Amino acid sequence: MRHDRPTHDKHWLSLNLPPPVCGRFPEKVLSLSDDSRQVENGALFLIRPGEGFRWEFVDEALDRGASYLVADRKAFAEIDSRPALSSRICESAGLSLVENLPRAVGQLASSWWGFPSSFLKVIGVTGTNGKTTSSFLTRSVCRAGGLPCGLIGTVVFDVGHEETEAPQTTPGAIRIQSLFAESLRNGLKSVSMEVSSHALDQDRLAGTNFSVVHFTNLTRDHLDYHRTMEAYFEAKRKLLMWENPDGSHPVAVVHTGDEYGARLAKELERDGRRVLTYGEGADAMIRPLRVDVGLSGIRGTLRTSRGEMSIDSSLSGHYNLQNILGAVGCGEALGLSMEKIAEGIHSLPGVPGRFERVDSPTGFSVIVDYAHTDDALSNLLSAVRPVTRGKVITVFGCGGDRDRGKRPRMGSVAGRLSDFVVLTSDNPRTENPESILDEIEPGLRETGTPYVRVSDRKSAIFEAIRRARPGDAVVIAGKGHENYQILGKQKIHFDDREIARLALAESSR
Repeated sequence: MRHDRPTHDKHWLSLNLPPPVCGRFPEKVLSLSDDSRQVENGALFLIRPGEGFRWEFVDEALDRGASYLVADRKAFAEIDSRPALSSRICESAGLSLVENLPRAVGQLASSWWGFPSSFLKVIGVTGTNGKTTSSFLTRSVCRAGGLPCGLIGTVVFDVGHEETEAPQTTPGAIRIQSLFAESLRNGLKSVSMEVSSHALDQDRLAGTNFSVVHFTNLTRDHLDYHRTMEAYFEAKRKLLMWENPDGSHPVAVVHTGDEYGARLAKELERDGRRVLTYGEGADAMIRPLRVDVGLSGIRGTLRTSRGEMSIDSSLSGHYNLQNILGAVGCGEALGLSMEKIAEGIHSLPGVPGRFERVDSPTGFSVIVDYAHTDDALSNLLSAVRPVTRGKVITVFGCGGDRDRGKRPRMGSVAGRLSDFVVLTSDNPRTENPESILDEIEPGLRETGTPYVRVSDRKSAIFEAIRRARPGDAVVIAGKGHENYQILGKQKIHFDDREIARLALAESSR
C-alpha cells in the first residue's frame, strides 16, 4: 500500500495492462494522467476521446514526455488512421488497448495508489436531493464514533488537513483515488462522499471499495444528460448494486419512503444483500416515533433496528429528518453505538447553503438554500411555511443549458407554496435569461400567486428584502453555497448570502 506519490515499473504495467500493441513497456512510469496539460516526463497517459477532445492532445502528451499510452480498443482505428501520430506513439512510447477505458482508468488509479479505499470505510451517498447534508451528517457521525472521517462532495473536499472548495460533486477517477490515498496519509479512517449520477454513468468510481452505500430519493433532474427518468434511475442504481473489487458487497441504506428506493430495497433483498431501510412507514427499520420539527431544530425519538434512540439536531425542516434517518442508518451499518450516532447528529451545526439562515435584525427571516429541483424546492418551502407567521417571499430561477422540463414545474411549486415570488436568474450560462424566465412563468402564473420578474439576481434579492416585513420569510433558492454565477461562458463572483447581507444592511438604514 502506497500513501505518497508512487512510481511503478514495467512489472506493474504487465500486471495491470494488456500487452503492448506497439512499442514496449518502459522500465518505469512516474505519474498517471488523463489530461495532456498535466503530463510530466515519464507519465502513463490515458487517451480519453469525448466532448472537447482533440487528437492534438496526444501529441501534447508526447511532447511533455509521456512514456506509455493507454486507449480504448474502439479508438484504435482513429489512431491507426493518423499514420504520423501512430508512428510517433510506437516509436517514442508504446500503447495498450483496453475494452472499457473509463472503467480501466478507475481500476488503474486504484492500483496506482495501492488500493487506498480498501483501507478506509468509504460511505457513498447518491440521490437527487439530500446528498450534501447526508454526507456532512455521516462525516459527523463517523467522527463521533471514533472514525476520523474525510468528505468528498459538492461543497468541500476534506482529506484530513484542511477543507478546500470542491470543483465538482464527484471528481474524475484519478483524482478520486488520489484523494483516498491522501486521506490515508493524513490518518483518516473513513471518507463520506457524494456520488453523482454522472460519475456513476461514466464509471468514475471503478476500483473503489465501498463499506456503505446510501440512497436518498429520486426526482426529476439532469434529464438534459440522462434523457429519461428510468435511465437516471439506472445510473443511481449502479451504486446500490455495487460489487467491490474483492467481490464483497457494501451494506445498503435505502429510503423506502421514495418509490425508487422501495424498488431498490426489494431488489437488494432478493439478491441477499444486507439492507437497512428508513422512512416514515411502519415497515421502515429506522423511523421516527415522536419527533418535533421546527425552525430551531429537530428533536425526538427514533425507532432503529437496535431499539429506540433520542436525537437533538439544530437542522431545520422535515426533509432534514429524512437525512438524519439516513445518517443513523449509515452509523448502524458501520457498527457504531446509538450514543455515538446521536452525538454525531447533535454536533453538526449546519451545512453551508442548506437552509442557511442569514442574520437579520429586521424581524424577518432570510434563508439561503441550494434547492434547484421542483421536489427540493417543495421540501424547502414546505419546511418554511409552518414556522412563518407572515408571508413567504421566494426568490428563484432555473439554470441555463440544463433540463428545461423542470422549469414550469418549479414555477408551479414556488407559486403554490409562496405568498410572493421574485422570478430571477440562476446560472443562465449561454441561454438568454429572459427566455428561461419565459419557460418558468406558465407554471407560476397558473397558481395565481403575485410575482415580479427581475432577471438580475442581485436586484431580485434586494427587491425581495425590500418587500419583507416583520414575521415574513425571504427564501433565496437555487445556488446555496455557490460563490459564483455563470453568465455566458464567464464565471463571476456571486454569493447569495453576501448579497442578502448587503440588502439587509441597506433596508435597516
